[in-house]
Parts: sequence; structure tokens; C-alpha cells
Amino acid sequence: MKNDQGMKTAPLGEGIVLSRLAPYVDAFLNTAVRDYEILHQEEALPEDGRPLVFIAAHGPLWAPLPSILILGKLFVDKGLGHLVAGFYPHPMLMRFPGMKALFGRLGTPTKVYDLPGLVERLQDGRINITGTGPEGIFCHFSWEDPVGPFDNAGMVAAAVLSDATLCLLAHRGGEAWNIPLRLPFGLTVPLSRGLRGVNFPLGPVRKIKHYVVSCKRYVPELTKEKLLAAEGREKRLLIGLESERIRVELNRMMDELARRNP
Repeated sequence: MKNDQGMKTAPLGEGIVLSRLAPYVDAFLNTAVRDYEILHQEEALPEDGRPLVFIAAHGPLWAPLPSILILGKLFVDKGLGHLVAGFYPHPMLMRFPGMKALFGRLGTPTKVYDLPGLVERLQDGRINITGTGPEGIFCHFSWEDPVGPFDNAGMVAAAVLSDATLCLLAHRGGEAWNIPLRLPFGLTVPLSRGLRGVNFPLGPVRKIKHYVVSCKRYVPELTKEKLLAAEGREKRLLIGLESERIRVELNRMMDELARRNP
């Protein structure tokens, strides 16, 4: 879709053209982040003709926000400002009054919170770039692993079904916008997959000194053909196994960042 001046646009609630966000991205980063870097940024760039899907480590509620904005700036700086992007926060946020309209204007595909609709738009080019942090509601808790259990694996399925390029994102520095309350002595809650405590998000109330984003191209073992041939329980198991492989890789990436930036 194009406007009267011939510029590409996106319907409200179906993503946003990256160039429209550029001034706001610059303003936010200048205010909230003192210094940042992108490791392996070439891994995050889209391939010709293929949609691009990001699966991000989440961590505390606000921790991944700078990574999304930093990537948006990277795309615009690389001459990709014409692409339509739409990142997915947890759908629970859409239940609060006014939030659906706000997130829709910021580019969240609020009208496309269904798997078939997202796959269709990725395949026909209405949305070029998308992604999420699959930990979802679990981001409010502290886990033994840097990347906790996934709350939803729909974006993994969308990447496979749309033949998208898949990129994993790890980040460090956003912890400055959170206060963790953890059990003493490294204890975890029994039978909880490593639950250590809760997170109290502060929001971007202070400037992050240094923020690092690490990007890694990922090729799923699960194929589109295998996923389409599966039904019911088998399909859920296949997506679950691929999601766990992704979580393992994200934890490795987060550990590497922790060693690099203690």
C-alpha cells in the first residue's frame, strides 16, 4: 500500500514502515541509552525476498526494548527503512484500555494476533520483519537460566511456515530497568523449571550505561513440510522441541554476553 506521495504505508494494526519510526527511535535512544553496540549485525539483516523473524531473549519486562529500537535504527541506516515491521508484545497488554490503539500506532500488528494471518502477511510481503520474546508472561519471574521457559511458541511456527530467515537475539544492559527479588543461597522453587524469584520492572527511569545486542542466524531442524504433515499433539510436540532448541541456544548467547560484559 502507498500513500498519495507514493510512499509505502501499512494499515493501522498491521505493522509500520520503519522510516516512520526513525525520529522517535533516535530520540528514545539518546535519552535512555548512553552507549550501545551490535555484535554480528550482518546476521540480523534480511535476505532478498524472504521475511525476517526474530526470536529474542526476554528477561525483565523492559529489558528487550532497546534491542528492538537499535535494530530498527540499523535497518534504516542500511537503507531498509521502506520495510514494514511489527513486533509482538504479550497479548495481555492489549486488554488494558487504550493500549491496543497505542501499540497499533507504534507498529504492533494488533489485528494479526493469529498464526494463519501472520504467516499470510509474511508470505505476501505485507509484513517483512517481525518477532517476539517467547518467554511472555514468564518475564515477570527470575529463573535459574538467563532465558526462562517459553510461554508461547507461535512465532517459531510462523517462522517455519513462512520460510522466513530466523535470527536469535540476546542482549545485556536492560537489567538496569529492573529490581529482582530472589530466593537466598541460589535456591529455586521445586518442580518449577528453575524459578528463583520475581522481577519488579522500573521502566526506563535511568540511563543505561552500556547496552549490547548479539545476533545469530538460526536454521530450524523442523521443516515446513514436516510441520504441515503433522496434526494435533504431534504438531505441538514438534514446535515444542524446536522451541526448546532455540531456548538452549539463546541461553548460550546470554552466557557469552555475561562473560564478555560482566
